[in-house]
Amino acid sequence: MRFFLSVIPFTLLTTLSSFVVADADGKLSFSGDADKYKFTYSTGSAKEKNWIGIYHTTGGPDDEKAYSPSLRWTYAPKGEGSVEIDAPVRASGEFKAYFLADDGYKHLAKPIKFTPKSKVQNTDELAVMTYNLWHGGTKVNDYHKKQVKFIIDSGADIVGLQEATGDHAKRLGEALGWNWAQDDGQDTTGIISRHPITKNHKKIMQRSNGVVINVNGTDEMNFWSMHTTADEYGPYEFCFDGKNGDQVMGTEKKGHRIQETADVLKSTEAQRKEKKPFILVGDFNSPSHLDWVDSTKSKHCGVTFKWPITKACTDAGLTDSYRAIHKDPAKDDGNTWSPIELHNEKANKDEPQDRIDFIFHQGDLKVQSSWTKLVGKPKPKPDEKENEWTSDHRAVITTYTF
Repeated sequence: MRFFLSVIPFTLLTTLSSFVVADADGKLSFSGDADKYKFTYSTGSAKEKNWIGIYHTTGGPDDEKAYSPSLRWTYAPKGEGSVEIDAPVRASGEFKAYFLADDGYKHLAKPIKFTPKSKVQNTDELAVMTYNLWHGGTKVNDYHKKQVKFIIDSGADIVGLQEATGDHAKRLGEALGWNWAQDDGQDTTGIISRHPITKNHKKIMQRSNGVVINVNGTDEMNFWSMHTTADEYGPYEFCFDGKNGDQVMGTEKKGHRIQETADVLKSTEAQRKEKKPFILVGDFNSPSHLDWVDSTKSKHCGVTFKWPITKACTDAGLTDSYRAIHKDPAKDDGNTWSPIELHNEKANKDEPQDRIDFIFHQGDLKVQSSWTKLVGKPKPKPDEKENEWTSDHRAVITTYTF
C-alpha cells in the first residue's frame, strides 16, 4: 500500500487573501499554491541583486544580519514586479519572507509571516518521532521557536509527545498547521500529526493518549503516546543503592509502570489484531531488556536485567523499532537519557545513561531507519537555559515504509 506526506499551499496568519505590509519605502505581498510561491514587490531602491528569501521564523535576518541560510530565494531586481520561488522541501509550519537589498540583509520591506496548511502528496514513507518536551520546554529560553524549528527540520510526520501537560500539543500543532490531540490540561501526553486525526480513542490512563490517523485518505493506523510513572527509577537502585535483581524486580512489581503498560497493552489488544498498523511511542522511564545484556554489563553497573515493561511489549507482539535496525546494544546504545543530566546531585554520582524512549510497532510496517536526535551542543544542568535543545531527553525518530 502507498501512503502520503504533506506539502502545503500557504495561507497567511491574518487572512486567506494576499497579505501586504509596507515600510517607509517598499511593499511586499504574497500569493501562491502548493508548489510555487509568488511575491509581488516594489521599492524605490531598485538594484540588480535585491532579493527575496524564505526562512523559518527563527534564524532569519530580523536585525539585518545573517544567522542562517535561506530555505529558498531569488533576485527581485526591478522597482516593482513579481517573482516565483519553489516551495521548500517538506515545507510546514510558520515561515517568514524577507525583501532584502543588494545581496545583503538590509530590509526593503517588512517581513511577511505565513503558516502552511497541509495537503497530501504521494509517498511510501512515514517518519514517526517520540519527543519528551521536558515541562513543555519551559526550562529553556525561546522554547517555542526552538521546538517548532526542530520538528520541521526533523522531517517527522507524526510526533508522540510526553511532558506536554497543559496546552503544549495544541500550541505546537497550531504553530505547525498540523492536527493535534490532547484530552485535557492534566494529560502529560499529546500527539501532533501532519495527517488527519479521525478519531480519539477512549483514555486508558491519565498518562496515555491514542488516536486513529488517516495517512492517505483511505487507510488508517492506530497511534498511541504513553508516559509511564518515573518513580522508583530502576537504574538508581542498581547503580546507587547496590540492590540485586530480585530486589529491583520486587520494586518494579510494586510500582505503577508494569500496571500502566499492562493496561495499555490489554486495552489496545483489539486494535493490534486489526489490519491497521499500530504504533506505540513514549517515555517509558525504564531501560530495555534488549539492552541490559552480557555485552553491555560494563555500561550498566555490572548488571544484566530483563526490564519488565519493554519485555511485556515484545511479548505482546510489538517490535522495538530502534533495535530492529541497531541489533547490537554494545555498538549502538541509543541512549536517550540524558544529554544534560550527567551528574546526579542526590547520589553524588554520574547519572546512569540509558535508552528509555521507544517507538514500538505492530502490523504492516517495515523499519527503514531509526535514530536518536537532538540539536546543537546542549550544556548540562544547571546551565541549560540558553540551549538550542529544549529537552532533557533525546528524541527518537523511526522512518517506516508501508
